[in-house]
Amino acid sequence: MSHYCLLCGTPLEVRVIEGREVEACPKDDFVLWHDPKVTTAVVVEVDGGVVLGRRAIEPGRGLWCLPGGFVNDDEDPWQAAARECMEEICAPVELTRLIGVYHIPKRNAPSMIGIAYQARLGNGSRPSPGTEMLEVGVFSLDALPVLAFPSHHEVLAEYEGALPPAEQRRLRPG
Repeated sequence: MSHYCLLCGTPLEVRVIEGREVEACPKDDFVLWHDPKVTTAVVVEVDGGVVLGRRAIEPGRGLWCLPGGFVNDDEDPWQAAARECMEEICAPVELTRLIGVYHIPKRNAPSMIGIAYQARLGNGSRPSPGTEMLEVGVFSLDALPVLAFPSHHEVLAEYEGALPPAEQRRLRPG
């Protein structure tokens, strides 16, 4: 795919800058840096399990995922996580802590930086599917359906590892 300088319209050429091959303008100082996209994922605790949604859209249509999504450029990631929960599981959440920050490499798209949070449902709220979900469900950690994204496995493992042993047992049957 050809890319062009945003300043003068000249086709970009591959150049080595700071030891990396990047596309840059041969006429001015414009460089097309391939920055990662920022996403959120939220582990919402409810009824002794975690909320997952079955995706109605690609990628991963028909598979399950944590609520979350892209952070807008004018948005705080914490607020984006809460907004995505409202959009995807139609429920307000109270974010309680940061679980972790993850690099999510991609082959045919910009890589992503995933920011994962732990949350609980707002008072009296029940999750229901938003427009991007076919359905929502509550799953114990040892009975998860097939997840759409490998990064969500990593988030759930980190979440589970951070729980005290009594809490880990509470989220599992038996």
